[in-house]
Amino acid sequence: MPIARHVCIMPAMLPAKLPRVDRFLGLNNVSDPMRIEFGWLDIADNVNVTDTGSLEVREGFILAMAGSITGAYSTIDLKRMYVVDGGALKAMTGNTSAVTLKTGLSPAPMHFTEINGQVFYNNGVDRGVILPDNSLMDWAWPVPPSPNLARGTGTLPSGLYRVCVTYTLPDGRETGSSDPVSIELGEGESIQISQIPQDFTANVYIAPANSTIFQFAESPLGTATVWNYSPDDLGLDLITDNMDPLPVGTDVVQEWKGRIYAAQYFPSDDQTVIWFSQPLGFHLFNLNTDFFIVPGSGLMLAPTDTALIVGTDKGVFAYDGSALTALADYGVIPGFHWSKDDNRTLFWTKRGLCQALPFSNLTENAVSVAPGIHAGGAIVRRDGQKRYVVALKQGDSAFNPHF
Repeated sequence: MPIARHVCIMPAMLPAKLPRVDRFLGLNNVSDPMRIEFGWLDIADNVNVTDTGSLEVREGFILAMAGSITGAYSTIDLKRMYVVDGGALKAMTGNTSAVTLKTGLSPAPMHFTEINGQVFYNNGVDRGVILPDNSLMDWAWPVPPSPNLARGTGTLPSGLYRVCVTYTLPDGRETGSSDPVSIELGEGESIQISQIPQDFTANVYIAPANSTIFQFAESPLGTATVWNYSPDDLGLDLITDNMDPLPVGTDVVQEWKGRIYAAQYFPSDDQTVIWFSQPLGFHLFNLNTDFFIVPGSGLMLAPTDTALIVGTDKGVFAYDGSALTALADYGVIPGFHWSKDDNRTLFWTKRGLCQALPFSNLTENAVSVAPGIHAGGAIVRRDGQKRYVVALKQGDSAFNPHF
């Protein structure tokens, strides 16, 4: 039959006085719990550690609004909020009420950025601009087709002439140009320009005989016109030459230093191209020169005062406008988790909470948690305290915890 065994602890084996915990230090699962200072917690479910080191039960939550949310954004002044719910872009009018601005959007996650009160949205398929009055404006634009050229009777000097066309959009922005077309004229001829596109107001630019500079000629009312004037009659130089619309396939967007940056992942190369717009010309991109490349899939663009922080699934980088610097050899988690806090930016990575700039990991010395496969994070101010709160979709593995 089994033998019962008993262990008797004599009073002399107990400490003369149990340590007193005056202040809880937080969660720690990277150190041996038998050796660390009293006050650390190896489990801290549903509690908050206050700024004075005490413990309190965290607040619960209730469902505010149900839906198929694929993106949400609150403006910098906290006066407007937008969500994409079930393919509909909505402006919130109350805690649970909203007005629909546009329907039929792709279910891909929607990304937002803001500048001058205008909110830009993009998910790789759908893109646009929300104005302060909640009206919508197109962000991308159709590239004008090239016109057709022919010779006519006139008084132009001989030489090679080139012609291109731009659009003026309804809001006054001018697009990039069509591909230029050229024609060789003999002495005493004119240029007959036809098939001028009519999608928007068309602007005809001409580079006169053997010139490389396009100058404004006119905005004809119809699809055809004749140019038979002196070069002195040409107007301002074309400044949107070689400009392109926002590339299809970009998703993450961010305003930084007067430009908008947009990430486009190329799976075959496992690289992400970060395109950037013209200064204050957010609809114009020069795809020949204005870009840089990072390894991996681009998941985050976050601003700081001195650099744009780029997070991929492979690493974290800082772009200062001319050079790219590697900050970490581990990546960020997909989602919307960067948050601006005075002179630093906080964001969630595969190894916990990080800040920039200067870059540092704020949690790796004390806690290692499964980082999740999708994250939403923000700085929350309440009851005199400031916390970074992150909500995770469960998944992935914690990096090097003690247990």
